[in-house]
Amino acid sequence: MRAALWRHLQWRGLTLAGLGILWIVFGIGLIVTDRPALVAATAPILRVMCLEAWGGVWIACGVVGVATAALRPGRDLAGFAGAVGPPLIWGLAYIAAAVTGAYEVAWASVPLYAAILLMVVVIAVLTGGRTRGCAACEGVTDGR
Repeated sequence: MRAALWRHLQWRGLTLAGLGILWIVFGIGLIVTDRPALVAATAPILRVMCLEAWGGVWIACGVVGVATAALRPGRDLAGFAGAVGPPLIWGLAYIAAAVTGAYEVAWASVPLYAAILLMVVVIAVLTGGRTRGCAACEGVTDGR
């Protein structure tokens, strides 16, 4: 069963499912915990929505990632948008907080968000040419 799941998901689907689950957990953490440093670092985007609403955005993007993990390349674009959207927005917010002086040490967290974006883009590019077909498409007819 694990082998069949791996044949279907491969690295692309595993990335979407894994990041989706992580984004859901992070979003819940934003909603239920108090983080003064995070509030200071994300001040530029907290003018748009409160921290709890941003937690909802992370959760929604995570759900989209998990939901699209089993789709074939090309059909999972929403999942990759959900995977890179929140870290891109938050990375830019951290840069803005550091530049404006709202939270001078915010620059130290920017590489973390940049690394996430880089890894997701690399995985998307490297696995985008492969097609994940269903068993019937591959000629398997004995129920496997």
